[in-house]
Amino acid sequence: MDYGIWAVWYNLDQAKRDSHLDWLHGTHLPELTGMPGIVWAANYRVDEDEYRDRRDLLAHTSDPIPQGTQYVCLVAAASPYLFFSADSPFMEENQTDDVKNHLNEREEARLAVLIEEESVNGPAYRQKTRGSAPAKAIQMGSFNMTGLETDIMIGQWYARLRMPDMAETPGVIGCRKLLALVGWCRHAVLYEFESHEMRREHAIKPHTPWSKEVIDATVHAPGSPLIGYRTWPAAD
Repeated sequence: MDYGIWAVWYNLDQAKRDSHLDWLHGTHLPELTGMPGIVWAANYRVDEDEYRDRRDLLAHTSDPIPQGTQYVCLVAAASPYLFFSADSPFMEENQTDDVKNHLNEREEARLAVLIEEESVNGPAYRQKTRGSAPAKAIQMGSFNMTGLETDIMIGQWYARLRMPDMAETPGVIGCRKLLALVGWCRHAVLYEFESHEMRREHAIKPHTPWSKEVIDATVHAPGSPLIGYRTWPAAD
C-alpha cells in the first residue's frame, strides 16, 4: 500500500522557520497527499537532545554529506517508481517556482528514497489506521554497515531478534525495516510508538551481546537515530 518513502532530513534558519512550516503544513503536503499514488505525508520535528546518550555512543559518518538533523519530512507512495515518473511532483521540471523557492529554504537537506524490506505490527497497532501517516511518536535510524558480512548479520538480527521483540514490546505500533534506492544510507528503520512516554518506558532496553556486536558495526547518518514529534498531520 505504501512501499516507497521519499525522506528528507533538513534544517531551517530560525528567521524562515515559521513561514516555511506554514507553507509545508498548509499547502505543500496537503497538495501532495491529494495526488494519485501518494498514500500519506508527514513532517516531524526532531528532538536532538533526546536519546543523545545512546546516539553519542554510535559511529557516525565523516563523509561529506548534508548534515540536516532538525526535521524529517516523509512522503509515501504505492510504489517508489512513482517518485521517478515523468509527471512526478518530486522532479524539479514539474515543480512551480514557488515550490522550488520554498524547498530551497531547507538547509543541509539530505534525501533518501526508501522501499520497505519487512515490517511487523506491535501490540499497539490498533492506535493507527492502516495506510495512514506514521504515528505522532517515531524513532528513525539511517545507516550503513561496515561490510558484506555485517550486512548479512544485521539481516539476521532484524529477522531473529529485533522484529520479534518489537512485535511484543508494549507501546509499539509498528516497525518498518527499509532499504535505500537513493541516498547515502543503505539501511533505514522506522519505529512507531503510541507515545514517547511508552517508548522511553518499554523500548529502551539493555543491549544483549549480539545486539552490541551488530550495533557496533553500524555507521550512522548525522543525527541518527532521531526522535521525531509529528507536526503534520496535527497530533490527535
